[in-house]
Amino acid sequence: MLDKTHPHDGATSANGGLITTLGDARRLLAHTVTALRTDAPDAVDIAAAIIGTHEVTTALADLVTAVMDHTTTLTDRHDPETSTEVLADLRALHGCLTTGALLLAPALDDLRPHPAGTKPTKGGS
Repeated sequence: MLDKTHPHDGATSANGGLITTLGDARRLLAHTVTALRTDAPDAVDIAAAIIGTHEVTTALADLVTAVMDHTTTLTDRHDPETSTEVLADLRALHGCLTTGALLLAPALDDLRPHPAGTKPTKGGS
């Protein structure tokens, strides 16, 4: 069943599992956002959210790469220019996602465990 909150052109695929899997992932992320906004997360929760954001961002970049590998199949339903334009858009998105993951590197360093009894100094060392 298609998720009506994210409309598309009505296309269906022999691999309906892909649509379901992406819908499930979107719902899980939305649930996580709601929990962060409505619960009282502690430091462990916030660290997990930062680490998870990095992991999800990296996974999304990988997803975009996989989609880019198949944009030529769009010519089955659209003109070749559409495929070319979509590929350019996906390349730009991939760059943004890759950059976003890299921007979290300092936060990930700051969240690494430190020897017992010591606190990290400003700057993450």
